[in-house]
Amino acid sequence: MGEGVRTALPMIVAEELCCDWRHVQVVEADLDPKYGNQLTGGSLSVRTSYETLRKAGAAAREMLISAAAIEWNVRHSECRAENGSVLHPKTSRSLPYTQLLAAAAILPPPADPPLKEQSDFQLIGKPTPRTDTPQKINGAAQFGLDVRVPGMLVASIERSPVYGGTPRSFNAAEVKSAPHVRAVFELKSAHLTHQFGETSGPGSRNYTCAGVAVVADSTWAALAARKLLKVEWNEPPSSAESTATLREKMLRLTSQPCPVIRNDGDFEKAHASAAKRIEAVYELPFLAHATMEPMNCTAHFRDGECELWAPTQVPAAAADSVAQALGIPRDRVKVHITFIGGGFGRRLIQDYAVEAALISREAGAPVQVVWTREDDIRHDFYRPAAYHAFQAGLDVRGNLVSWRHRGSSPSIETFYNGTGLSPQNAAQVDSLDFPALFISNFRLEFAVADSGMPLGYWRSVDASGNQFALSGFFDEAAHAAGRDPVEFLLATLGPSRKIDAGDDGIDVARRRAVIELAAEKSNWHQPLPAGRGRGIAAAAGWGSLVAQVAEVTCDAKKGTLRVDRIVCAIDCGFAVNPLGVRAQMEGAINFGLAQTLKSAITVTRGRIDQSNFHDYEVLRLSDAPAQIDVHIVPSTNAPGGCGEPGVPPVAPAVANAIFAATGKRLRKLPIRAEDLRSA
Repeated sequence: MGEGVRTALPMIVAEELCCDWRHVQVVEADLDPKYGNQLTGGSLSVRTSYETLRKAGAAAREMLISAAAIEWNVRHSECRAENGSVLHPKTSRSLPYTQLLAAAAILPPPADPPLKEQSDFQLIGKPTPRTDTPQKINGAAQFGLDVRVPGMLVASIERSPVYGGTPRSFNAAEVKSAPHVRAVFELKSAHLTHQFGETSGPGSRNYTCAGVAVVADSTWAALAARKLLKVEWNEPPSSAESTATLREKMLRLTSQPCPVIRNDGDFEKAHASAAKRIEAVYELPFLAHATMEPMNCTAHFRDGECELWAPTQVPAAAADSVAQALGIPRDRVKVHITFIGGGFGRRLIQDYAVEAALISREAGAPVQVVWTREDDIRHDFYRPAAYHAFQAGLDVRGNLVSWRHRGSSPSIETFYNGTGLSPQNAAQVDSLDFPALFISNFRLEFAVADSGMPLGYWRSVDASGNQFALSGFFDEAAHAAGRDPVEFLLATLGPSRKIDAGDDGIDVARRRAVIELAAEKSNWHQPLPAGRGRGIAAAAGWGSLVAQVAEVTCDAKKGTLRVDRIVCAIDCGFAVNPLGVRAQMEGAINFGLAQTLKSAITVTRGRIDQSNFHDYEVLRLSDAPAQIDVHIVPSTNAPGGCGEPGVPPVAPAVANAIFAATGKRLRKLPIRAEDLRSA
């Protein structure tokens, strides 16, 4: 998908295999049960594969050593593997792996092969250039849009402008008479399987968008003919929804008690007796994924079988969804996995694969479905808009004694899994263990705001928006207490200790360390000139901990803002490829700055207002920080994830820095010039 695991994962195997890295080739596997779960998402790849791949490499190494020992009639313990060969030091003999493969392949693999000590690693932990860079430079890399199959046709789809709508009538005969057009027909909606394999419950709204397919000899012919379509639509009740009506709903829900997700101590009593009380509301918009490569897929249905060429994050879900839509057995769907031009969670959803399969069956030929940028923006599965209302109380010493958080948004979990979920399971409140576990009187409430919008996971999921609200309000509490934000953050965390909180619990020492490192490397206590400010935010999740300090220059009167520098400290456990970790943090920071400064999806009459990068803005080179400093905390802990955790701290760090520079508190994303002037 682009996050660097085509380098990190083979590094793990090569290390234990003791092979020559210069001769390693990485080949993309097709979908096959023997490889287990082939999904990429949730920053899972390295942290869930590390031990398995080490054992795989070590097992192969031991089998090769055994083959050499048998060949030489010596003990296994007298031999060792090194740089793609097995050596017998006593006799100075050696055999390259290539001469041992046949003999090693018939030996039983050891169930529990010995693994190297970290101190003996020659490759893991060393900055290593990516294996896929040459292919992407010379054009050899095959992305989904690069697929060409003999006899392939191309399809473009006019989808219902309101999710859940269906075509009532359209001018099929006129469009079919256009040059090089092969077919024009209705494409009905099809239910999709859940991206992580769960079974969708009653009321699940996870389906493809109905529309009209135009199939032609080329992309140009399909797009040109599609422009001739005149479609009248049957619109669902959600056509009455707008950004304003959803905001009013969330405001109403959070203005009264909501279902309680967590309740520690006695918030009401502690808050009533607090020496100082503060409150604030934070708002976030819907967001599109806006990957550089729009959605696409190539399918060939013939003889009751379907072959896919798919840029998908979950090939098994693509096969499941296609099999269900076609009514064929799952084992009759073959999936070839291509390079992916960006995912961010969008390619967890398999609508484009199902579209291609259904159209191929109807057209009787291999078909590539190509989405335009406008299709991609207007028919995404969006990160939910959200509304967060906070109240907090401080004692006379400026310590937090009470905290209430009422949140509301549409629910991704309800969208996929249907109605009947508990409030806890429906709530969009992942990654909220701070300050929850560090304040005695804490209450978290959440109300699902029903929406007709299609929803999906966006890079860092709930934390992308939750951390903006949480870390922003936490910074407000620090200033209300008259305390330095870094000192206040560390004081609230308290002394180094381990807290039992599910999974591996919370290691407070590790959280403190990334905050202290980010503060130190950013020269936190060094004064800045007027109009400049620093802000800090931290987040934990996916097995990693991140703290970031943003440094900004802004003029509230002129409405100008420049993010000059981001300092990032990450503890991702043992860093398999530090070069990849650094690249992921840099990418995540710029990705997070897009939601901070640029991106927003708005809705009118159930329709998406935005259509392309002129009105759904992403970060430009001119907006990127001149300096991003990434500092990796040395660690011997198990590797954590790196794709997601760099995103959540960015927006609050920038907003907190703006407050430090101007005294203006901005609580709504994206932050625009007019917001800075009017705050």
